[in-house]
Amino acid sequence: MMLQAKPRDGDGGAKLTPQIAADLREDAAQAWKFFERKGNGQTGLSAPNIWPDGEGGFGSYDIVTMWDVGSTILATLSARSIELIDDATFEKRISGILDFIKRATYTRKGLKVPNFRSDIATAKSVEDGYDTTDTGRLFIALRILDDATNKRFDAASLFKGWTLDKTVIDGVMNDLKGGKFYPARSNIYRYYVSRGYDFWSIEHAAAYTGAAPDKNEATRKAFLKELSAIGPIATEPSLIEIVEVGPSPYATVIADVLEKRQKERHKATGKLTSVSETPIDREPWFTYQGLDLTRKGEAAWTVYSYQTDKRWNTPSFAPDNRVINTKAAFLWFATRPSDYSEKLWKLVRKDARANDFGFHPGVFEKTGKPPTNIDLNTNATILESIAFILNGRVPLSELHVQK
Repeated sequence: MMLQAKPRDGDGGAKLTPQIAADLREDAAQAWKFFERKGNGQTGLSAPNIWPDGEGGFGSYDIVTMWDVGSTILATLSARSIELIDDATFEKRISGILDFIKRATYTRKGLKVPNFRSDIATAKSVEDGYDTTDTGRLFIALRILDDATNKRFDAASLFKGWTLDKTVIDGVMNDLKGGKFYPARSNIYRYYVSRGYDFWSIEHAAAYTGAAPDKNEATRKAFLKELSAIGPIATEPSLIEIVEVGPSPYATVIADVLEKRQKERHKATGKLTSVSETPIDREPWFTYQGLDLTRKGEAAWTVYSYQTDKRWNTPSFAPDNRVINTKAAFLWFATRPSDYSEKLWKLVRKDARANDFGFHPGVFEKTGKPPTNIDLNTNATILESIAFILNGRVPLSELHVQK
């Protein structure tokens, strides 16, 4: 079988030059090497993060969340859509991933849900629980897979075995950590996650109760006021939502604001900016990087640690750890092609390319050097972005199988 995109009438995407198309295919092949070189042959999964071990090899973190699993599904689908892999490879990898999902299940007092953190080789739980945000991303990936393959892999059958309704209490989506339910924080991801729940008819309260933010200036301001209270905005998940399932009013407004502010910063400082969450190669190992709508100037460009610790609450933490994010750069070039996003893409494809395979997560703004680690989600997003572009800038949800 061969994955192709349905043509879109009047596609407004920028036309590709033969050279840009060739460069993108080269980038996609480089990103796919990450999944070939570090993949688990039985499950179709890869270590989410790897790093040089000092002896010519790589150390690896071999525990996946359902976000990672969803990313791997979409990376594999994207690779097939641009013919990096053949039908047999696609079938084997997807079948292995789906078998992993069936085994990576958490059960508790009548509850049966995708598990929080699991070993990539055995699917055994490393940390029991359920994470709304991570699993919402898996839901989107499974829906895209089902549609793209004409339900060949019967992703819907997974949902018949899960009791997902038990994680929604009085309309509120809940995480399950340490044996207890907590309202899901999800933050800026709530609009994206809600789409995943909607795709599989899992009833829950609306992520936003106001009028559509793209209706007029008043509704836009009301939405931005809510965003300001939630926390910083970033490239993910809004632009990845556009690539995967098409724009929503929420994703569109967030992308508009962030694009404008990134370009303004570039004009004022000469610094290229593409912010998103990112692993790094030193403590605290993972950071959330974004734009705080309540702040002005450079202070608005926040870098927060995954861990809460006073060591990271210093004036130098943000400038020392801010990166020009690789996956964000590809997403901007895919969804908002412009001279600015082309500069982003060209910078990371040159300076964040790993020697052996894949791409590093970004380039440190302060040094111009990349973190030494290489991660799954960066390379999956690169593949998604390139598949989006080369298939006529239609969402991955519009891919379909042609026998």
